[in-house]
Amino acid sequence: MSKKKPAIDTVKVDNHTFVTQIAQMLRQEGRKSVTFTVRGYSMRPFIENGRDKVEITLPQEPRIGQVVLAEIAPRTYALHRIIKIEGDTVTMQGDGNYLSQTETFTADKIIGTVVSITRKGKRVSVESKKWKTYSFLWDKLKPVRRILLAIHRRVIKFINI
Repeated sequence: MSKKKPAIDTVKVDNHTFVTQIAQMLRQEGRKSVTFTVRGYSMRPFIENGRDKVEITLPQEPRIGQVVLAEIAPRTYALHRIIKIEGDTVTMQGDGNYLSQTETFTADKIIGTVVSITRKGKRVSVESKKWKTYSFLWDKLKPVRRILLAIHRRVIKFINI
């Protein structure tokens, strides 16, 4: 006799409602983090749409290389990597975005800081040597990212056929 898995209800909400809930959860007493499945392709290849989960905590002091969830314009949000800090102004960019695609905002608009990514059931801390090495190398590959991402998309498409 096999056990039936309980039905899972899926509720779709707009990004503003979703991020507002995350922010509220992060501020709950005793809560240390919030984990959610990522939607979108802008952090590819590090974070994949619909497959990977990110764990975020309350904002930390921003630093270059951090991946943060931020309000980049009223009711518009992005989970991207910080690439520049000038005073209170933060610039970030998705790992999978073109070099000209950046967002600039003030540090107080950071909602949370990513502390880990879970891919295929394996949790990887952003403080791990593996994550830091890949992040460093990806940053250095900026001039050829577009080509590498095109190859990555074709490989993913081929695998999913």
